[in-house]
Amino acid sequence: MPPQRPASSPVTAPRASLTDVVPRRTLAIIAAVIVLAVLGTVLALTLGGGDDDAARGDKSSAASPTTGKKAVPSPDGKEGGKASDAPDDGDSPAASGSGGDGAKGEDGAKGEGGDKAGNKRPHSTPYTHEQGFSIGLPSGWKYRSTDGAGARFTGPRSQRLLIGWTSTPKNSPVADWTAQELGMRRANYHRVKIDAVDYRGWKTADWEFTYTDNGVARHAVDRGFVVGPRLGYGIMFMANDGDWDSAETRQALATFFSTFQPKK
Repeated sequence: MPPQRPASSPVTAPRASLTDVVPRRTLAIIAAVIVLAVLGTVLALTLGGGDDDAARGDKSSAASPTTGKKAVPSPDGKEGGKASDAPDDGDSPAASGSGGDGAKGEDGAKGEGGDKAGNKRPHSTPYTHEQGFSIGLPSGWKYRSTDGAGARFTGPRSQRLLIGWTSTPKNSPVADWTAQELGMRRANYHRVKIDAVDYRGWKTADWEFTYTDNGVARHAVDRGFVVGPRLGYGIMFMANDGDWDSAETRQALATFFSTFQPKK
C-alpha cells in the first residue's frame, strides 16, 4: 500500500481589505462624521450651557481671538479656565486659546486710578490673577472661578466677565473672531459687529453680539488682543440686553478695558 500523504492544511483565504468591504466613499463619510463629532464636543465645552455654563486663556474663548485654539464665546455660560463666552453664565469666547490654570487670583487694596487724559476712573478694587494679569473690579464685582475658558467674575444685575489667554495667538484678531463665529451656537445669536479697534497699540478686535439665554435677552462683547508673539488675551463682558446702554454697564466695561494689565 502506497504511503498516505498527510492531509493538507486548509487554505485560509486572504482577508479582504477594508476598502473592498466598505466603499471608499462610505469610509470618507465615516471619517467626516468622526471629525464633526470631535469638533462638536469641543464647541459644546466652549459654547454649551447657559449663561452659567458658558468662550473663544492658555485658554480660548471668549477666548480669545488671538489664539490658535477654539475659544468661541459661549456667552454667559460656565466653561473651563484656559480661555473662550465661555462666559460663566453661558459665556465663553474670551481669548481664542486656553484659559486659566485653575489658580485663584488675589485681591489688592482698593483705590482709584485715572486714564491717560487725567480723568478719574470709577472706584475699583485691583485684582491680580495667578496667570499674571491684573484688572480693576468695580463695586459689586468679585472673582468667581477659573476653568478651561479662563477666569470668571460676577457683577450686579447678572453681569459677567470672562478673561481668557493663550500662548498661541493668531496674527489677525478680526480674522480669528470671524472664523470662530462659524461655530457659534447660541439661541437667537445675532452679530452686532466684528471690528478692529484701537487699544493700546495692540492688534485688537471686538466681537459684539446678542443672544438669548434661558429666555433672557443677553448682550456681549469679546475684546481679543495680541500683546506679544506668545501671549494673547480675550476680555469678554456680558449683561442683560436691556441694561446694555445703562450708565452702570458702560462704566463697568470702560473700567475693565482701562485697568486691565497683561502678565509682565
